[in-house]
Amino acid sequence: MSKSKADELPVWVRNLRMLMEESGHNPRSLSLKAGLNATAVRDMLEGRSRFPRYDTVKALAETLNTTPALLMSDNDTASEVALKGLVFGQDLELLAEIIARLQEITAEVGKKLAPRDFAAMTASIYKRMQDGEDRKRKISGIRPQIHDLLEYEMLRQKRGRR
Repeated sequence: MSKSKADELPVWVRNLRMLMEESGHNPRSLSLKAGLNATAVRDMLEGRSRFPRYDTVKALAETLNTTPALLMSDNDTASEVALKGLVFGQDLELLAEIIARLQEITAEVGKKLAPRDFAAMTASIYKRMQDGEDRKRKISGIRPQIHDLLEYEMLRQKRGRR
């Protein structure tokens, strides 16, 4: 029994197709409305762009009135977000944003983190950001917190080598 071509597509591409149909967008109109180049969505749908950057996913999700986590998720995750509500979905978004920014910044500074350190930093930033501020301020506060933690980690490792 062979899989259909649609079954071979990543879940997020199937989600993207469904949301496009629901909203009445074609690939070009969605690309342009999301602020992407005119062929970006077509390339994704045809499998030429299998792992889009987070900012691309975020622009598409905003245009389609969803979240990056829901756009990229399987049915189980989408059901869980629907069941647990908006706060759970926002927490998923915050966590995804922290992970994306941490990857981005470690690449910028040429720092490779062990998986355990990466997870610990992600958890630390996430926990700090759960306190009281509104969402936009939380998102804008990610980069400075990552830089602070990276500086601390580099100092800690430097002292450990002495």
